[in-house]
Amino acid sequence: MDKQRDFHDRMYAEGTRAHFLLNDPLVDYVTHWRLREAFRRLTAAAAGRITGNSRILVLCAGEGAEGSVLCDMGYRDVTISDISDGGVAAALARDPRLKGLVLNALSPALEDNAFEIVLIQDGLHHLPSPVQGFTEMLRIASAGVVFLEPHDSLVGRLAGTRWEKNDEAVNYVFRWTRTLVQDVACSYLGAESFRNLSFSFWHHNIKYHRLGVRLGGGTGGINLIRALKFTLDNLLGRYGNQFCGLILKP
Repeated sequence: MDKQRDFHDRMYAEGTRAHFLLNDPLVDYVTHWRLREAFRRLTAAAAGRITGNSRILVLCAGEGAEGSVLCDMGYRDVTISDISDGGVAAALARDPRLKGLVLNALSPALEDNAFEIVLIQDGLHHLPSPVQGFTEMLRIASAGVVFLEPHDSLVGRLAGTRWEKNDEAVNYVFRWTRTLVQDVACSYLGAESFRNLSFSFWHHNIKYHRLGVRLGGGTGGINLIRALKFTLDNLLGRYGNQFCGLILKP
């Protein structure tokens, strides 16, 4: 964890990374589709319980891109957090709509049910205990938990990265399934005390972006990728490389 923090402090020493500042609809679509789809499903299932005033915490947020996307979607009380002071500082400097906290996702110093929704995108696999990170999310959230991580599928194991290296920080890429989410949530929350809305799908930011550019970019490229994703995710989604852990608490 110290090595992860040091790596990210160096990364954010000069502020937000350039690709987060691009005003490109294709980049925005492929980068943030997962997050928007997860919240679309969560809010549909919550039947009015989650509103624009719901308090949302983003853990392992880096420079807070997910928080900004949520603000763009109409959420007005979004707090981003990271183990890196530099990441939080860069996020708050870039987007004044956000609130910020420096937190360790393995042991965040927060009360039970401190926020309504807790989100992590591509952060659990950086922790030495991803399952503990998930249970901390369940503890902190009063309404729902969302995390976006690799799926433990055949394609994910064969084609995905096993060990991720960021300078001296090396972590195992932990992969999830709907059954694993169910088992952990049952153990922590108890039987029949939640809804497991988790789903798997096909996604790769860089490859989809390259494909979209080849297809002409802009609205046309986005529409063609959207059609491809709709087909793959509806017909073969359970074999996909990506996973969304989605828990709605009662």
